[in-house]
Amino acid sequence: MKTLILLLLMVPALSRAESTARITGTVCDRETGRVLPGANVLLVGTSFGAFADSRGVYAIENVPPGTYRVRASFVGYAPAQEMIAVGTDSTVHLDFLLVPSLIIAQPITITATRGRLRETPATFSTLEHEEIHERYTTQDIPVLLSELPSSTFYSEGGSGIGYTYLNMRGFDSRRIAVMVNGVPQNDPEDHNVYWLDFPDLASSLDDIQVQRGAGSAFYGPPAIGGSVNLVTQNFAHERSLELSAGMGSYNTRKYSASFSSGLVDNRYALHGRISRITSDGYREHSWVDFVSYFLGMVRYDAAMTTQFNFYGGPVADGLAYYGNPRSSISDRTLRKKNYSYWEEGYFVPRRAEEIENFSQPHAELLHEWRLSHSLTLNNTLFAVLGSGFFDYDGSWAPYSYYRLTQENGFPVTGDPDAQYIAGALVRAQVENRQFGWLPRLSIAHPRGELVVGGELRIHRSTHWGRLQYFSELPFEVPFDYHYYDYKGAKTIVSLYAHELYALRPDLTLMGDLQYAYSRYRLYAERYLGTDFTVPYHFLNPRLGVNLNLDPRWNTYLSAAYTSREP
Repeated sequence: MKTLILLLLMVPALSRAESTARITGTVCDRETGRVLPGANVLLVGTSFGAFADSRGVYAIENVPPGTYRVRASFVGYAPAQEMIAVGTDSTVHLDFLLVPSLIIAQPITITATRGRLRETPATFSTLEHEEIHERYTTQDIPVLLSELPSSTFYSEGGSGIGYTYLNMRGFDSRRIAVMVNGVPQNDPEDHNVYWLDFPDLASSLDDIQVQRGAGSAFYGPPAIGGSVNLVTQNFAHERSLELSAGMGSYNTRKYSASFSSGLVDNRYALHGRISRITSDGYREHSWVDFVSYFLGMVRYDAAMTTQFNFYGGPVADGLAYYGNPRSSISDRTLRKKNYSYWEEGYFVPRRAEEIENFSQPHAELLHEWRLSHSLTLNNTLFAVLGSGFFDYDGSWAPYSYYRLTQENGFPVTGDPDAQYIAGALVRAQVENRQFGWLPRLSIAHPRGELVVGGELRIHRSTHWGRLQYFSELPFEVPFDYHYYDYKGAKTIVSLYAHELYALRPDLTLMGDLQYAYSRYRLYAERYLGTDFTVPYHFLNPRLGVNLNLDPRWNTYLSAAYTSREP
């Protein structure tokens, strides 16, 4: 693998002499003739590009012979593009006159993990903004993604709102890397993705890209079944205010208000949304009451883009996590039942008091600094703070399960393993704190792009449980008595390199190598003094090649090895 990395780093340097063709010109304002320093000129579908200098002049060097679509863009102007043909050892002059507009290009701070059509040797699908707007109404994102190949979903409440899970190529959410703007969303402790923690986020998405297959994500738990990258609003709308309301089956209702500032002072943009979703659910006691918010702010400078996002929403819902017997499926009434326990011929109905309340706000700061036409430095800082509880039936557990024993100071008479608490309701509390830094340096070269970067995440959690309610007990139990109480900690460090190299105009080679280190700790356990630390080290390589057979057909091969902690 060391040899592979050296080759990937050396090949770009060795190939610079293969072509001396260049594309040059100026980028100006069509109305005033003013030059636009910092304008971005790109050969679409390649990594070749350049930024205009202080005179508005750009130059793209070492371009292989061929036909290209050249695109020029600048903040506050509508992009323009032209088709040109480039010959060997030639110089092509192409000027651009851009028209002022409120249409803003999506900051590229969040595009590093995205596949490129006919270049990236990976299986992926992309839902653009228009498709999301047409297809999304109220249900969770897994429902939206289930229409893509090799993807399915299931919903605990049956309505597609609340606890909804995505499966990809047969792998569940714990083996699918999910990111929002490149920030990992898999829970560091159990690897699951809780989509209800950011309800109605699809209303603020610009696009979604789903990559299927192993090793297809830079950050987070290494992707085994695939990865999902959600990109939030790109501030490309004119100034607007939108109010909406709707209703549907099972008394489902949605109310939403959103606004966009457009481009302010040719530099700033703001987008915000607040919404509420309520539903009785398909199954008994599977109601939801979600409040959702999103606030995005961006500042554009000549060589920098700075973006801040804040989103999340307090959620409340009725628990409905057990399935029903197969024999109930054909009965319209029985299949809507919600049991806390069942076996053939015996059922325990779910209590109305079994609920959940949780809130997990996300804050992201994304910064991109275009150091030169070939160097781009990205830094992402993020914080996730979660807190909440779920109450569930605990009448099935004996005294000893709750540590209500003489050893713990309770006046128990008789066998604590054979006595039960009538009407017991347990409150399970969890608090999460996660902070992270994702640096990345992109190095464009004549034949492609080399990306090197890393990840640092620090996660801390607190877990405890208590008896929230019981109908009778022969002795007092303090309300703040925790029958379990412990803390968790996890530190994640990752380094990676990614090279996309054009061997020929129709042949692309890709190589990835990721080193990941995770250290998990469980400590401050109240009763047994449990305190242990487990470190993990992983090396995840990936290699692929893409061949474009003609303008319509391409074929690719990808091989990857990926692993993570259990």
